[in-house]
Amino acid sequence: MSAAGKDPHRREAERFAERHARTVLARTDVRVAPPDAPAGVDLVGPDLVARVDHEHRPVERDAVEQLHGAAGTRAAAFYSRSGYTKTAQLWADEHRVSLFGYTDDGYAAPFNQTARELVLRGQNESEHRVRSAAERVARHATEARLEAERFEREAHAAVLRAEEEERVAAERHRVERERDETVLGRTVVLLLEMRLDPHALPATVQRLAGSTVLTTLADGAHRLSTTDRPSALALVRSMFDDAAAVLEVLTPSEGRDSPGYRATRTTIRRGLDSVDAAAGHGRSGHIAPDDVADHLRAAERRWRMVVDELVRLQPWASRLSTVPDPRQARHLVQP
Repeated sequence: MSAAGKDPHRREAERFAERHARTVLARTDVRVAPPDAPAGVDLVGPDLVARVDHEHRPVERDAVEQLHGAAGTRAAAFYSRSGYTKTAQLWADEHRVSLFGYTDDGYAAPFNQTARELVLRGQNESEHRVRSAAERVARHATEARLEAERFEREAHAAVLRAEEEERVAAERHRVERERDETVLGRTVVLLLEMRLDPHALPATVQRLAGSTVLTTLADGAHRLSTTDRPSALALVRSMFDDAAAVLEVLTPSEGRDSPGYRATRTTIRRGLDSVDAAAGHGRSGHIAPDDVADHLRAAERRWRMVVDELVRLQPWASRLSTVPDPRQARHLVQP
């Protein structure tokens, strides 16, 4: 019979049985049977077939047998508002057909042990599904919270890294500016010395090339006390500054873009970095003598490279411009 031709009370009973199968029996895929369903079948699902009887007489055995045959391997459930005959109940118990009774007021209850077991399985399945869903939700919430915390930590770490990089860059800029100012001052002094003594530049290069201060300090770093270390490192830093001034004087203006000049400037800068590391700049706490020795040995290697380049550049000295004579006031010039 088509849905349009069914008794409205029967359609309401089918919808009630459908809700009962979904909520109580935990068969959420059960639907009202389509018009082309087998005779005697009102509800169908992957693992349940049910029939709803809305008559005013008890259900006979034949109707139960018909539902059992249509169910096949699926569970069979029968809903009746008028009960079942004795033979129908015995046959249903023997073939494990679940019998339910219901009222027009919306109550339903199992009529036999098979129906009670079906209800119990539905309750257990519902409990398992609800518990599993709750665990999934809790797990997802925990994962989301941990992910949010991780994202917050990473964002905070990124901010700290950016601040640290900015601080390091500012500190580096300050150090480079101070070094450039020191080299500029040393360069001016050297040029003035060359004005007074033409041999000042070769003498300075010879003094720097023959210095053994760095070698002595690197070998004796373990014997340096914490009070003597700053003055010793200041002497080494002064030597690198003098070498940078000599490099500026020996290099003509057209040679400032040469690879050799840039490489020597870089070597001087790294040598000064090694001296600063030996002094503990940028670090907190005590600097071990082994670390001081390692940094001084690195500075010594770079020092050898610098003085070798200065010795190589000495022939350029004859081509350098001299320091200009200072102007004299006209009224002081003798006629």
